[in-house]
Amino acid sequence: MSWKQTLENAGPGHWVLPKTKSMRCDAHLFLSDVLLFGEDGGGGVEEDVFAQVVNACTFPGATRVVLTPDCHVGYGVPIGTAIETEGTLLPTAAGYDIGCGMVQLSTSLTWEDVADKAKRRLWIDEVVRRIGVGVGQPGAGKGSLKKMNEIVRHGAKALGRGHDVTERAVVPVEDDSFDIPEVAWGKRHQLGSLGGGNHFCEMQVDDQGKVWVMLHTGSRGFGWNIAKQFFVEGAQLLGLTGGRSEDKIWFDAESRIGCAYWNLHNMAANFAIANRLLIGEAVCEALEHVFGGEAKVYYEISHNLIQREGGRFVARKGATRAFPKHHAALEGTVWEASGHPILIPGSMETGSAILFAGENAKDSLYSVNHGAGRRLSRTQAKRTLDQKHTDLRMAKLGVVLNTRNTPLDESGPCYKDLEQVLGSVELAGLAHVERRLKPVACIKGND
Repeated sequence: MSWKQTLENAGPGHWVLPKTKSMRCDAHLFLSDVLLFGEDGGGGVEEDVFAQVVNACTFPGATRVVLTPDCHVGYGVPIGTAIETEGTLLPTAAGYDIGCGMVQLSTSLTWEDVADKAKRRLWIDEVVRRIGVGVGQPGAGKGSLKKMNEIVRHGAKALGRGHDVTERAVVPVEDDSFDIPEVAWGKRHQLGSLGGGNHFCEMQVDDQGKVWVMLHTGSRGFGWNIAKQFFVEGAQLLGLTGGRSEDKIWFDAESRIGCAYWNLHNMAANFAIANRLLIGEAVCEALEHVFGGEAKVYYEISHNLIQREGGRFVARKGATRAFPKHHAALEGTVWEASGHPILIPGSMETGSAILFAGENAKDSLYSVNHGAGRRLSRTQAKRTLDQKHTDLRMAKLGVVLNTRNTPLDESGPCYKDLEQVLGSVELAGLAHVERRLKPVACIKGND
């Protein structure tokens, strides 16, 4: 029997996996029938997600677990999970790319200003010249490296930026006496770099013809090496062995190792915030250089992070925070009356979206999806998708790329139907779609 048959319906687009003896709490799944069960009842969410949901619910201190509509198999817990805990920290629920997230840039340009493919290609060249693209590349933050100690402790504030354009101007580092791992500090030159994999810089046009740019990146090698150190130390401390020992790691937040992880995790998050803002400002310069007009950072937000909310820890792994209007955390910000923007990438073929949270977001730990969610692994994509047909589709869409061929493992068929995912969010009343965006130029790290 499929675990899906044990779910209880709690409302439109809202399902509950009841607590069992091994689980410390229920799990709440926010998915439409189609996303959960598939078009004909024979597909939908992978069966392997069940074990990871149960794992999320069995961690010491777990009080609430939520799955978002883009959920799929991850490491330890599903991608697209929010977990509330009391007194414990879950490194597996922040992952290796601590603080990974999005930046949206707004511009004064219209489609007519960027319609010339040659100019869009020139813009791609100008962006690539200004930032690091690809695994291990140095970034555009050379001028800020002398501020690195301030950046990892004070995030956007170290760059003179604040809450108007950031989800968090700073992620608090409560105790900076813990040594940053030498191998992580050695990656500080990656500040201002995009990286590879699913990270991207994409020019987009909305339904009214306004030009935007969306960026996706995180804490790069700096955060990865911090995470790696604690996965290794945590496995040793808990006596875990085997290839997936990090799936089970947790720390008492008051312990020495818990305090060390918390503060260094927050330093990585500050690195990620600064990284996105520096890249965003470099991209704005490239836009203005090639097309004229004005460009600025609209909003920055994370989707791989643990933070304190309501007196407990909330870990979001591939999930985006969604505070509605008049939420206490937004008091005094420009977003108080509307809620903050929620930036949701889809794929380079299907486009992206900007959402704003609804009142029901409280039911999902104020969390929604972070994208469309993968339906094909990278290996499956490269094995089953046809390069020629993929390139032809992209050519017909008019999307200009920085790569000779479309990366198969990042092409449209690799991801779930964005319409279904966004529809699930709206069905459950978690958020509403404010703006849809279609890609017209895309920069990817070609691994």
